[in-house]
Amino acid sequence: MNHLFVGALIPFIVAAAVYVRRRFRASAAMLLVVPASMFLGATWAVLPDLPRTFGLAGFDHKIAMNPVIDVFFWHYTINQHESASPWFNLGFVALLSGVFFAAWRELKLTEESR
Repeated sequence: MNHLFVGALIPFIVAAAVYVRRRFRASAAMLLVVPASMFLGATWAVLPDLPRTFGLAGFDHKIAMNPVIDVFFWHYTINQHESASPWFNLGFVALLSGVFFAAWRELKLTEESR
């Protein structure tokens, strides 16, 4: 879960900065691009773990020990210091809740202006 959180956090932080700069308003494009970017970031972060999913444990172990996989949002570094903390799950839910809140707020403001 650490990799998913880190992968989704990066586009979320960028989007949050844009959201604040736009005075807490999000366009329809932003509401589509941000979740897609978070999904792509999380997918990119867990890409080195996919061989294990397909039963290639030996290959997975081989690439897991290669510092080059840090290009996947610090995958190697996270593996070296990873812990099974429930805080990462809570953080991931908080990211998703933030996106849902922004979408709900935009819907509410749009409905009130009609």
